[in-house]
Amino acid sequence: MYALVKQDDGKWYDSPVFGYYDYVKSTDDYQRYKESIETPYYVVFDPERKCLRKQLVFPPNPTGKLSTHVLIIDSDTSEWKLSPDGTGGVDFLPRRIADEIIETGIMPVEIFEKCKAVDDCFVYKEYPEVVDEKSIHNLQEVAGGFHDGHIAKAEELDDGRLYLLFTGIWGCNIEIWFWGDLEYDLAEQDPKVDDDAYWSDSTVLIQDGFVWFVNEEDLKVEDIKDGYCWFKARHMMYHVVPK
Repeated sequence: MYALVKQDDGKWYDSPVFGYYDYVKSTDDYQRYKESIETPYYVVFDPERKCLRKQLVFPPNPTGKLSTHVLIIDSDTSEWKLSPDGTGGVDFLPRRIADEIIETGIMPVEIFEKCKAVDDCFVYKEYPEVVDEKSIHNLQEVAGGFHDGHIAKAEELDDGRLYLLFTGIWGCNIEIWFWGDLEYDLAEQDPKVDDDAYWSDSTVLIQDGFVWFVNEEDLKVEDIKDGYCWFKARHMMYHVVPK
């Protein structure tokens, strides 16, 4: 797993993710709900990559507005040990040891070398192309399914590509480019017609050499009809812009 992490000064940096945990312990339903929002955290490198740090997903905000400080750009947990509740981490770093490192600021050499090896194996691509199910999942993960997304800009470029700018997504804006046998229907989502139209969900599909992107969840190509906002092309590329 790999993420973009927000620092207290508002700057972002990239880091491997070594664990995801929470402190949901209450038996009261409402308190459990609060804890499920307020306590989840990721175990990541510090900006200098010298030690581990705990990053809350939603740190306390004086305004009361939720603002995510972690954007998952690669959601692969194939090397993790996961509990039934979805928490867990890389197999060489149990939660107890991770929390101890975070608390003391002392990182054993053996653990550091293993964490560094994870980091060295990942190549961060700022402009990934959607080419398979894994890349679809990564896009949907960082975009939150495009929930609350808004097409702030839709423009056909001189090179034939279609450019979209999505705002309203938690923690970031997302730029998208489509090209190759391009077809699309903005429907009511055209920002020139309605500058206040938002997405609730989305579907990204690959079929017969085309990538499809639609403003509704769990659709098949044959389900796409008039009234949907959809895009179809041979290629789809995106760029995450943290905010």
